[in-house]
Amino acid sequence: MADPADRSDVDADRVVERDETYEHEQYGTVEVTGIWKGVSELDATYDADEQDVYIVRYTADEDGNRVDELTDTLSVFLVSLV
Repeated sequence: MADPADRSDVDADRVVERDETYEHEQYGTVEVTGIWKGVSELDATYDADEQDVYIVRYTADEDGNRVDELTDTLSVFLVSLV
């Protein structure tokens, strides 16, 4: 699978809402637990210094075990949905 950040087919009209569930390519059913804008940094993996970056926090089950909350930029999250 290509790196989601490199894909340009993000559906800009798609709405993501807190407390809703979505089907994720890697994790199956995920629940969005938070959305925020304008962070100075997400973590060591992402450099989200831009003030117009939206971050999505979500939870998932992986192999039947609850995964701690995960985060992605909105664009990466959207292209990961099936």
